[in-house]
Amino acid sequence: MTNLFGLFLSTFRRNERDVVNLYNTFSRLMQITAEGNMLNFGYWHDRTQNPLQAQYSLSNMMGDFASLHMASTLIDIGSGYSSPALQWNSRYKLLEIVCININFEQLKIAISISSKSSTIQKMNQSIISNPINNLRISNMFHLNATSTVLPIKSNSVDRVIAFESAQHFKPLNQFIKESNRVLKDKGLLVIAMPVITNSSNMISLPLFVKLGILSITWASEHYELEYIKSSVESNRFKIKDIKFIGSNVYQPLARYYIKNREKLKERICREYSQFLETILYKSLLKMNDASKRGIIDYILLKAEKI
Repeated sequence: MTNLFGLFLSTFRRNERDVVNLYNTFSRLMQITAEGNMLNFGYWHDRTQNPLQAQYSLSNMMGDFASLHMASTLIDIGSGYSSPALQWNSRYKLLEIVCININFEQLKIAISISSKSSTIQKMNQSIISNPINNLRISNMFHLNATSTVLPIKSNSVDRVIAFESAQHFKPLNQFIKESNRVLKDKGLLVIAMPVITNSSNMISLPLFVKLGILSITWASEHYELEYIKSSVESNRFKIKDIKFIGSNVYQPLARYYIKNREKLKERICREYSQFLETILYKSLLKMNDASKRGIIDYILLKAEKI
């Protein structure tokens, strides 16, 4: 069972190691709930029946939003189990993808999953600064590294993607600066992440009370939208588009959990305590409320290197 005291201590300390520990715990929760390895909140529409469908829908949306059909090289930073990268790889055959993750245990699982889906092929290593002791599978390369010091050559890639991971990067400004360095001219930085849009409504109560589950899974910094935009623009990027999709992310996920709580609870409690499931449930309710009140949103942001 999970060490709850350690878990909540990690939530409040929020250093790099704590974020990895938290993500290990809640990645498994997301796997249990969605019965898959996508690890994102998902995009829900009228035809969506379950979290896994929503997660694949959001991953597809990211590929379209990033115009991956026009790219030949990309780095996926905070790549989780590499499931989005595998999906993009199947849709955009010419892509060379570098999956970067600071979480080594998660990276090993990603390599195992990827190896079952791909054949070993030769990959162009011209964009990687130090390919020694890292693994390539098909046209996907896996690197254990931090988002703020990328082992990628300057001016070498078409896309930098942070798919529901940039909320963990600290400092965010350094990640954006590094993204500009490794991108070619006119290359795109594409971010999908939860944001705070109306902090004025949070004065009366502590942040973690208002944000619900996001105060745990959003374990690093709680970035406000205006700060993100300012950081992007101050690091020689031009913002091309921002999509606000929070109403198709948080609220339908909460409704799904409420409707299916009993069967989900049974699954979760095979590996976690009932107390933790109760916290998860109540946090989802608070997350739903924060979304309805406009305190939080979920953005897709696309910016071009200038």
